[in-house]
Amino acid sequence: MTGLNSESKDLIAEQLDLNHNYSFSVKDFLSQTLISHAWEEFEAKLSVGTDQTTPALHAAMTVFPKPWIFVKVLTGSLLTYLLLLALLSHYQLSAINLIPALIFIGCFAVPIAVLTLFFEMNTTENISVVFVSKLVLIGGALSFLLTFALFDYFPILEKLYGAASAGFIEEIAKLAAVLILGRQLIKSRHPFILNGILYGAAVGTGFAGFESAGYALRAGLESNSFKALNDLIILRGMLSPFMHITWTAIAAGAFWMVYAKTQDVFKSIFSGRFLSLFAISVGIHFLWNFPLIETFNLPETLDYVKLFVLGILSWMIVFRLAFTGFQEIRIKLQS
Repeated sequence: MTGLNSESKDLIAEQLDLNHNYSFSVKDFLSQTLISHAWEEFEAKLSVGTDQTTPALHAAMTVFPKPWIFVKVLTGSLLTYLLLLALLSHYQLSAINLIPALIFIGCFAVPIAVLTLFFEMNTTENISVVFVSKLVLIGGALSFLLTFALFDYFPILEKLYGAASAGFIEEIAKLAAVLILGRQLIKSRHPFILNGILYGAAVGTGFAGFESAGYALRAGLESNSFKALNDLIILRGMLSPFMHITWTAIAAGAFWMVYAKTQDVFKSIFSGRFLSLFAISVGIHFLWNFPLIETFNLPETLDYVKLFVLGILSWMIVFRLAFTGFQEIRIKLQS
């Protein structure tokens, strides 16, 4: 910590005791969500990540933040979706041109809100909204391209495992997109584990939104029913916080964690620590898609139990990776 006197170093060391038990409280974590915030505060929170607005590392970055912007984003997105839905319900065929807008807003409303939560968890504030948007759009499209290419190259997986094969193919494709887009910045501007988690969440958001839009359109066309289209949007929106966003956040966060020590892409990919966490991400996705009910003739309610357990497990791993990210910053501040 060059430039600090001994008194300042002692103060920071006291604040960042590595042996201290940094507990996590959901109540504390969400304590700011229902508090009113000025528009200027909203703008200031989002105006970070550029050369001029990236702060130096400090002690407040080493603990979980108290996010609130994601609630505002979710509220605004859902209100826009409900407005479009009301217009379509009232004017019907006269407003048919609004269907693409409804699909887009409906399929991205919840994923973008969840991504905003990840943006707020990136306490280093070194990634801008513009760059996150790039990850969502280009990363989402690139991961789709790679997914189709991998399914064509490994058709045996789909024949063997059906929909569950997406656990292998899609997670590899999304991680590849993350690494392609972050291959240079991981060495310089975005080296932290928290950055990797945000990268993965952003690419996962793009993939989730595009995939849901495709499923919604297909459901509407195949059944010739607007209700089927809208029901699919609602279902995918409810499930989206527990799917691609968290799965890719886990994979990317694990890679950033290992890369911080190896400083080599191939060594990181083939390290046991990364592969074990990536295997968990793939396994959760595989089990999520696996037809458990049909295969073992189980009650349908168990399918919802399966999704709930897998969703909670995903978030537990995300938060654990985030704790590791905060620990990384504490170590850097003490060095």
